[in-house]
Amino acid sequence: MKNYFPPNPFQWFLGLAVAIFIACRPPISTPKTDLLSFFKPLAATDTIHVEVSIGSDSVEFRGDTIPNRLFFTTVPAEFLEEIEYLADSSQALVLGKFHFSLDDNLEAYLVEFQQFWFQNHSLFLYDKSLKKFTKRITLAEWYGGDGGQVLTGSWVFDFDGDGKKDIVRREIQHSILPGDDEPEERTDESAAIFLWKNGGFVDFPVRDSADIFKKFPIKTFW
Repeated sequence: MKNYFPPNPFQWFLGLAVAIFIACRPPISTPKTDLLSFFKPLAATDTIHVEVSIGSDSVEFRGDTIPNRLFFTTVPAEFLEEIEYLADSSQALVLGKFHFSLDDNLEAYLVEFQQFWFQNHSLFLYDKSLKKFTKRITLAEWYGGDGGQVLTGSWVFDFDGDGKKDIVRREIQHSILPGDDEPEERTDESAAIFLWKNGGFVDFPVRDSADIFKKFPIKTFW
């Protein structure tokens, strides 16, 4: 018959404490290395309104800060060269806003860039079968100085009633021109429509600009 020795109470409590600590501690987080993981899925909605906000209104949904090195080495350089005022990628703040589906194969990812006085919100199209970004389009932007500013905003929704999301984009150019007595303030507005056709956004003629201006107003800062 084997002798039985009861466990040391101290050792028993120590083992129990270690087991509880291991079971209750939060999992160790690992750094994100996949660019797509920085974007949250967008809840189902009929209309996506993308507009620049400044000051206390800053951002309704800030998004997740993406490491510059990861972003600028993953996205094709030619897409970033299209953004005229994105001068120094090392100084830019890059935010992954959200993503949503355009069709069975293409996903849209909204990225916000902030650099000094410049802001840009770009929609990047990701081909799931090719596993890469294939297109970029500006949805909102803000740049300028004391002599003038340019402001862009967009609405993404089914404009033509075919069940696919399209884009209505508005732009306002504000300028201050020197005059004889006092400077002259001038504002010019324009609009563009991009319909989703054959797996891409196609520029569509704007037939009634005044109606678009009325239905899709942009909040200005001047």
